[in-house]
Amino acid sequence: MYYQKKKKNSTIPNEWFFFNPEVESNFIDVRKISKKTGVIFFNDSLSIHEFCIGIRPYVELCQKSKIKFIIPNSIFWANRYKAFGIIVSLNKKLKTFSTKNKSYKKYLIVSKVHNFKEAFIAKKFVDIVFLSPLFKTSSYPRKKPLTNYIFISLCFFFKEKVIFGLGGINNINLESIPNKYVHGIGSISFLKKKYGYIQS
Repeated sequence: MYYQKKKKNSTIPNEWFFFNPEVESNFIDVRKISKKTGVIFFNDSLSIHEFCIGIRPYVELCQKSKIKFIIPNSIFWANRYKAFGIIVSLNKKLKTFSTKNKSYKKYLIVSKVHNFKEAFIAKKFVDIVFLSPLFKTSSYPRKKPLTNYIFISLCFFFKEKVIFGLGGINNINLESIPNKYVHGIGSISFLKKKYGYIQS
């Protein structure tokens, strides 16, 4: 698949594996990931401190293999792990995020966007945006996929940002993504199959 290429974005991987180590079905053999794929660590239940302590073995694997990785919103842990970027949740009212904090400027700020309401919030500060869901997904079965019109409209809205598609991507629908608008994709199951699931 051809992805949009811009010189200033050449260091940003085209694929991102969304990895929640608390969910066994998310496990992937990080050692097999190529450098064109990055890892985004995420979690919905643990505190950021607990979570970031827990991901240390996976972070060390990424560091050893020179795989770029992104962690949840924590300047302390981003500095400690030398993360590539920070992912910010728009649903948590950005209580721990401030665009006035100069510490954030050395990191790429990432967020998932599901609609225009979130898009208006995110546009003020994000560098990388994941438009989601592109297709029906088992991870969030109640969320309706973005229509082509909304997806393309959001791509134009974020034309100065680095855009990725996320949600329900597989070998069949991958080619149907209007790739002239996107830098690449984010996924769980698609990349898990590609790189190999670790059996417990």
